[in-house]
Amino acid sequence: AALPGPAPSDWAQAPLDPAVRAVLVGFDEHFSYAKLCQALRYLLRGGPDCLLVGTNRDHRLPLEGGTGIPGTGCLVKAVETAAQREAFIIGKPNRYMFDCVVSEFDIDPARTIMVGDRLDTDILMGNTCGLTTLLTLTGVSTLDEVKGHQESSCPARQNLVPDYYVDSIADLLPALGD
Repeated sequence: AALPGPAPSDWAQAPLDPAVRAVLVGFDEHFSYAKLCQALRYLLRGGPDCLLVGTNRDHRLPLEGGTGIPGTGCLVKAVETAAQREAFIIGKPNRYMFDCVVSEFDIDPARTIMVGDRLDTDILMGNTCGLTTLLTLTGVSTLDEVKGHQESSCPARQNLVPDYYVDSIADLLPALGD
């Protein structure tokens, strides 16, 4: 929604829905200053009882040809900065999403593989949840980054090392035919 009136004092007077108890920040190609103002107003009104939830912290979304666009993490950071509090992230690498799936389905982590193109989200979540991990080299992370993490003695960096890697997810297609 557009900001009401021409001045910041007008924006602070727009009515708020009394039923709102949480602010959720996800991918939004129409993110705006008006939405940022509304998010902050709800969080200030509700204080710590108003949840601030983010879907993920991806800072960039890769596109073909090596380019990229800002990711949801940029939007989460904007709301966190305005509200001066940290969002609870429900997506990767947080295990919250995995725990929800496990509670609904009979999943054996020892027989489950996490496939992804980012070390700091996909691979970290898989390793945190005790899954086998497979990095595809068609996204954000590179094999040079993996090697750097492997050679590090830092446990946090070791959690970013996948069990396996492939150049492309298409490399798995022959195995799926068996």
